Amino acid sequence: LLKSTSEKQTPLQANLEDFGKKLSVLILVFCGILFAINVFRGENIGSAFMFAVALAVAAIPEALSSIVTIVLSFGTQKMAKEHAIIRKLQAVEGLGSVSVICSDKTGTLTEGVFSVDEVLPRDGVSPEELLYWAAHAELSASHPLGRSIVKAYEGTLFPDRVAELVEVTGGGVSARVEGRPVLVGKKSFLQEAGVRTEEGEDHGVTVYAALDGILLGCLRLSDRVKPGAERAVRKLRELGVSNLVMLTGDSSSAGTEVGLKLGMDGVFCGLMPAGKLEHVRRLKPETGLLAFVGDGMNDAPSLAAADIGIAMGGVGSDTALQAADVVVMKGDPLAVPLGMMLSQATERIIVQNIVLILGVKILVMVLGILGLAGMWAAVMADVGVCLLAVGNSMRIFRVKLDM
Repeated sequence: LLKSTSEKQTPLQANLEDFGKKLSVLILVFCGILFAINVFRGENIGSAFMFAVALAVAAIPEALSSIVTIVLSFGTQKMAKEHAIIRKLQAVEGLGSVSVICSDKTGTLTEGVFSVDEVLPRDGVSPEELLYWAAHAELSASHPLGRSIVKAYEGTLFPDRVAELVEVTGGGVSARVEGRPVLVGKKSFLQEAGVRTEEGEDHGVTVYAALDGILLGCLRLSDRVKPGAERAVRKLRELGVSNLVMLTGDSSSAGTEVGLKLGMDGVFCGLMPAGKLEHVRRLKPETGLLAFVGDGMNDAPSLAAADIGIAMGGVGSDTALQAADVVVMKGDPLAVPLGMMLSQATERIIVQNIVLILGVKILVMVLGILGLAGMWAAVMADVGVCLLAVGNSMRIFRVKLDM
């Protein structure tokens, strides 16, 4: 899934470079025609040639793409100061145009540090026995739920008793503990393995455990919403994001509770990686861009498929970080609206620079045709306007981020 969705669009500077090349050809043709007309009218060939060269130097926008790249680079540096590392420049120019944001829940909107609130063994099974088998099966698991279960077990752990550990992304883990098969994960994960479980809706985050194909019981865990998540959602709406959707692999009750608290427009629960990817593709808007925010291995395909992938670096998996365009180092949700504000400021400066460069060059070219500007004016228009554009670009470092 990750490999098939890793293609990205051409960035803005490539389009401007193509525009600059086509415009340069037209200008050279125009200057050539002027040269031929002046020679035909009897002017000195040397003077006519210098006149044509001066016009070409004044008018050809060879620095257009370079100046845009400089602005994007400055924007990247400014975002780094806000603890957001840009892995692909198109994210700087695209963040400000995002109209739909899909987000994972655990570790993205919530802290991803779970605590085991209830241990609910079946009849004939003690809480200590349930935790023993579950903790050993999760001993080497990468998911925050697994680490929380291991932490909740107060007894001695024996890593040498664990073998054949297999982690199923978005489902759970299977392992052999003391030579006996143990399954720990979602209800659906155990059911697919042939384990009979209790019917009914899970409450909150619930993890089931089975030994020798027989259900041992379940564990109920809780997670906390990150402090800046609610403020980030409000600011994103102010910045023009019209659709905020949460995509999670957790149960309906756990996902809905967080979604209602944050005021999300949509909540889709119980999703495997392919399910998240399907929703990302379906929710892409006709106008504007879609960003996906996630942190886990199961988020990597969606991060790659989104127009802009944002990974929470503080708790994110290596696969998620590799697939993302932007990495939020501290895992703070507020970095997303901050990135959008910087992107919009960068876009404004890019437009200003394009207008400045083209405006000055057109002015000097007109003055040259009228005989009021020569080679020195052409050189100053070429070099001077680039220096002015670079100076204007540095204003990105003084942008005030009002949250």
